[in-house]
This record gives sequence, C-alpha cells and structure tokens, in this order.
Amino acid sequence: MAGYAGKIQREMLQQLVLNIDVAPTILDMAGIKVPGVMNGRSLLPIINHPESDFRKDFFMEHVGIVKAENPIPDSYGIRTKDWKYIHYVNVEPEVEEMYNLSTDPMEMKNLINNKNFIHVKKRSEE
Repeated sequence: MAGYAGKIQREMLQQLVLNIDVAPTILDMAGIKVPGVMNGRSLLPIINHPESDFRKDFFMEHVGIVKAENPIPDSYGIRTKDWKYIHYVNVEPEVEEMYNLSTDPMEMKNLINNKNFIHVKKRSEE
C-alpha cells in the first residue's frame, strides 16, 4: 500500500476524481466488493494505470448552505477536464459562470457571455 502514495501524488492530478471516490477506493484496497449503490468509483484503476480514461465529466450541485454565517448560494454545474459551468440559483439575479480551465485555471475570465463559446454553454445545458 505504501507504493500507492507516490503514484497518487504524481499521476492523479490529471484525473477528475471526487470525494465520493474515497470510500469505494478503501473498500477496493481492502479486497471488499464495492456495493452497487455507492455513487463513487475506486481510484485503484487510475493508480495502477494513470493514463486510463477514468471520468470525462461530472454533475455538481451545492445546496442548503443559505442559513449559515457565510451563506453559499445554491448552485449546480458541469465540470469537464477543460471546462467548468456553474449556475447559482437562489440569488437575484441568478448568476452563471463558465471558465476554460485549460487556458484559465484560476477562473479569472468568465466566458458565459462570450459568443465564441456559446456552443460550450449549450452542451452544458443538454
């Protein structure tokens, strides 16, 4: 198991992994079958073969943190390797953001209203 740490640090930065992948990974490492009801996936396949195609995109949502000291608006979005689209829904007016992560990894330039990328926005709405 100690040999995994170096691979994780070097190789997994190129993959889209989620916190829901932690439990299936632990079960897999322990030799326990991952129940089909779990939403995550074991990370062992990409630890052992980092060039493999693990996850191309995922849906994200953030709900219910509106009555906190630092409220976060409810939102949903799509994340791919190169793009991030997010829509904040319990604010007036509603806000949309879209970033090209390959050219803008710090998410400094919101492209949501850029006509050159309307095809990307339409894809995220499908």
